[in-house]
Amino acid sequence: MKNLTLGLGLRFLFSRKRVGFVSWSAVMAMLGVAVGCFAVLTAIAVLNGFTTELEDRISGFESDFRIADVSLNIQHQDEIRSALASTPEVENVAFYLERKGIVIRDENRQLVSLKAVEPEKLGSVYHFIMESELERPLEKSGIMMGTELASRLQVKPGDKLRLVSPTSGQLALGFPTWGDVEVQGIFRTGIPIFDDRVCFISMEMGRQLFRAGSDVDGADFQLQDGAIANEAVEKFSAALPEELTITSWRDHHGILFSAMELEKLVGTIVLSLIIIVASFGIASTLIMLIMEKVREIGILRAMGATRRKIGRIFAFQGILIGGVGAAAGLIFGVTFVLAQMKWGFLKLPETIYLVPAVPMTLSVGDVVVLISVAGAVISLASVYPARVASRLNPTRAIQFDK
Repeated sequence: MKNLTLGLGLRFLFSRKRVGFVSWSAVMAMLGVAVGCFAVLTAIAVLNGFTTELEDRISGFESDFRIADVSLNIQHQDEIRSALASTPEVENVAFYLERKGIVIRDENRQLVSLKAVEPEKLGSVYHFIMESELERPLEKSGIMMGTELASRLQVKPGDKLRLVSPTSGQLALGFPTWGDVEVQGIFRTGIPIFDDRVCFISMEMGRQLFRAGSDVDGADFQLQDGAIANEAVEKFSAALPEELTITSWRDHHGILFSAMELEKLVGTIVLSLIIIVASFGIASTLIMLIMEKVREIGILRAMGATRRKIGRIFAFQGILIGGVGAAAGLIFGVTFVLAQMKWGFLKLPETIYLVPAVPMTLSVGDVVVLISVAGAVISLASVYPARVASRLNPTRAIQFDK
């Protein structure tokens, strides 16, 4: 009986006696669903791609996780090193000092965040810095800054600057200062708050500039490649004293990523309207098909076909129309996204976006959700016409004159 339902559904749908407008309506409904699925899939992939790119840049600048908001004395530092030795998933640590300061170039003054680290940690903990971006290893009198800040100060590697800190020595006029420093490197992350406000100096300079002694302001940690972040952080945290709290870059930028998630949700909903509009095309196609097949429906009812059976025949047709469209859209969408991920044929101006091509990331979970949503919309669009067909009066249907 199930095969009979499928057979009749296909026969009704592809009958040679079909009205031309009905055929075109079915094709347009298929195309609408296909375009909707393709648009939603690619839009989600692009949003995921930019989110992943942003995550990589932030984690590469701020490390995978950190201990901050507490002054770390020598004992704390030793305890962190002990925890590091017992947690192989955590690959490296960089203790740092981070204070506000002023960078001066002639009459140009800029308020910045000065981060003092051990020079050898720049490339091992902070992935955004490549060796080639430094003229030479960061020295005591060296400074590394972002492109936006360098542009505003109009400096390049080798130029001299002056640093001012509230905790440094006093001038005759009572203003704290530090001697001349040399620009040894300029980095670019593409994130304005980093490129415009953060400078790296050596730990030796930081201790003198901030008068910090042996204490540090925090510690940045780098996970091994392939390590599961949550498990590694939980294991590492268990080996630390209770007063030391671990935070991640997500905690510091939660509002930004919440906004991006909201943008992704709104974009998906808006583009899903294409699928919903296409579903009305499916419903109208089925209604016109029912009007064409009224007499055949009456004959089937007279021969003993139940209302449920008639409903299933037309529901199958709607699901078939929508299913073919959804499958086509998903196949083309997945192919397009994978091709972009591999070859990057959709180019972007790298000077603006810092990536040569549109970043895309394909998530199996997103594909599953899209399939579920499309399936639900298509099924709902098929329900009403199927119920209309199932409720036709057999006698009147047989007497119906097309």
